[in-house]
Amino acid sequence: MDNRIGKGIGLMNRITLEGKLLFATVIVAFLTLVLTVSALIPTYESYRSTHDNLLAVERFQQVLEVATHMSAERGPANDIMAIEPDSSAPATERLRVFRRISDLALEALDEPLAVDVSSALPDLQKAIDDTRDQLRKAREGVDRVAATPLAERRPQDVQGAIGEMIEVIETFQHVVDWHVAAFTSRRPELTAPFLTGRMISDMREYGGRAASQIMGPIATRQPLRDSHITDANRTIGRLLELRTLMQGQKIVSDHDALSAKLMKDVDTIFFGSGLDLVKILIEQGKISGDYSISAVDLTRNYVPTLQPLARLRTVFLDDVVKRYRAQHDAASYRLAAIAVITASALAVLLALFRSIRLHMLDPLLTARRQIIALAEGNAMTNLGVSKAPEMRSLFEALELLRGKLDERAEYEARLKMQAEKDGLTGVWNRRALEGFGNAPSEREEDVCLMLIDIDHFKTVNDTYGHLTGDAVLIEIASLLQSAMRPTDIVARYGGEEFAVLVSNADLEATAAFAEELSSRIQAHVIRDAETGVDLSVTVSIGVASGACGTEGWRQLIASADEALYCAKKQGRNRTCVFDDEADRDIVENALIPFRARRSASL
Repeated sequence: MDNRIGKGIGLMNRITLEGKLLFATVIVAFLTLVLTVSALIPTYESYRSTHDNLLAVERFQQVLEVATHMSAERGPANDIMAIEPDSSAPATERLRVFRRISDLALEALDEPLAVDVSSALPDLQKAIDDTRDQLRKAREGVDRVAATPLAERRPQDVQGAIGEMIEVIETFQHVVDWHVAAFTSRRPELTAPFLTGRMISDMREYGGRAASQIMGPIATRQPLRDSHITDANRTIGRLLELRTLMQGQKIVSDHDALSAKLMKDVDTIFFGSGLDLVKILIEQGKISGDYSISAVDLTRNYVPTLQPLARLRTVFLDDVVKRYRAQHDAASYRLAAIAVITASALAVLLALFRSIRLHMLDPLLTARRQIIALAEGNAMTNLGVSKAPEMRSLFEALELLRGKLDERAEYEARLKMQAEKDGLTGVWNRRALEGFGNAPSEREEDVCLMLIDIDHFKTVNDTYGHLTGDAVLIEIASLLQSAMRPTDIVARYGGEEFAVLVSNADLEATAAFAEELSSRIQAHVIRDAETGVDLSVTVSIGVASGACGTEGWRQLIASADEALYCAKKQGRNRTCVFDDEADRDIVENALIPFRARRSASL
C-alpha cells in the first residue's frame, strides 16, 4: 500500500512540473506574439501598399505601351495608302505585323486587374471594346483606301482614314483615364509619376499625329487645305506646350545623365529635325502639291525622330517600376525578418521546453521501456542520446547492449545465408533446394524440374585448372539466373550439376525452354579473367514434372535424374524428358539401384 501511495505522489509531482513548464512557455509565447503582431501590422501594410503600387505602375506602363503600338500602326498604314495596291509585299507584311502587335497588346488588357479599385468607376471592358470597334473601323477605312488605284485616291479619303486611326487613340484615352483614376484615387503617391508618364506618352502621340495630319495631301500630291494646316499647327502648338512643361523637370531620378541626354535628343532630333521637316512640308503644301519628299519617305525619315520620346517614356516608367520594386523588396525583407525573429523566439521557447522534458523526464521512461524490451526478448527502438551527464552512462550501456544484439542478429543472418547459398556461384545450394521441394505445396498443380550437368567438366579442370573450372561454374550460374523468371529457383545441386525448379507444370514448354537454354549456353563464350582462357561448354539436361512435398519431391528428383542419365547416355549436349508412366513406376520402386547404376556409368 505504501509503495502504491509513493508512486502516486511521484506521478503527481511529474505532471505538476510538466504542467508548470508548459504554462510558462505558453505565456511567454503569447507575449512574444503580441509584440510581433504590433510590429507586423504596419510592416505588412507597407508591404501590401508597395506591392499594389508596383502592380499599378506595371499595369499603367502596359496601357501606355498599347497606345504606342496603336499609334505606331499609323506609320505602315500611311505607307500602304501612299502606294499602288499590292505593289509592295514588304509594306503589306509590315502593316500586318504592326496590326498583330496592336491586337496582342490590346488583348493583354483583358486580363483581370491584380489590384483592388473602386467599384464606382466606369466599366473598363466597355472602353476596351469601344477601342477595338474603332480600331476595326479605322483598319477597314485604310484597307478601302489602299485598294483604290493611286490615281483615283482623293486627299480627303486618305486623310479620313488617317483621322479614323487618330480617333482610335482618342477612344483609347478613356482606357488611360480609367487607369489613372482607378490607381490614383486610393494611392495619391502615384499621381505624379502617372501624369508625367502620360505627358511623355501624349508627346509621342502628338508627334506622330503632326505628320499624319498632312499625310493625305502628300500621298496624293495635292496642296494642303486650310483644315490640314489648322490641325497640324494646333498639334505642333500642343507639342510645344508639353515641351515647356517638361523643361526643367527631373524626369528620371536615378538616371539624371540619361534623362538629360534623352531630353537633349528630344530637342535636337524630334523638335529640331522631325518637327522642322513637318513645318517645311506644311509651307510647301501651302503653295502647291509639289512636295520635296514622298509620303513613304516622310514616314521613313520622320518615324525615327520619335524614338527619343518613346525611349524617354520607357526609361521613366522603368525607373518608377524599379523604385517601387525596391520599396516592395525592402518591405518584404522587413516582413521576413520579423517573421524569422518571431519564429526563432518561439523555436527557442519550444526547444527549451522540449529540452527540459527530454533530459529530465523522458530519459528514465525511455530506459525503462528498453530494459523491459530486453527482458522480454523484443527488438529495441532507437534509444536516442541524452545530454544529461547523469543519464549518459545508462544510455551508453543500453547502446552497447543493443550493439551486441545487432551483431548477434547479423551473425545469425550471415550463417543462415551461408547455409542456404552456394559460396562460389551465389545461387541456392542443395540444402535450400531440398527445403523448397519438401515444403508442402500450397497449390494443386505440379511443377517442372530441370537437372543440368556441364559436359566433361572434369576435362576442363584437368586441362585449364580449377580456377577456370570455378569461372565456368560462376558464368553458367549467372546465365541460368538471367534466363529465369523471378518465380523460378536456380540451385547448385552438386559439383558441376545445377537444378532449376520451374513454377510451371507444362512439361512440353519446359522442355522447349531447356533446349533453348542449352543452345544459349553452348553459344556463350566464357572468358576467365584470371587465366585469360576463352572456352565454350555444353550441358546435358534432364526434365521431369511432378509435385512437391515429401513424397512427391523424392520421385521428382529421381525422374529428372533418370532423364539426365538418358541425356548423358545418348551422347551428352542434349535434353531428355521423363514422361513415361512405366518409367515413373520403375523409378519410384528402384531409386537406390538407379543411383548406383548411374554412378557406375559415369
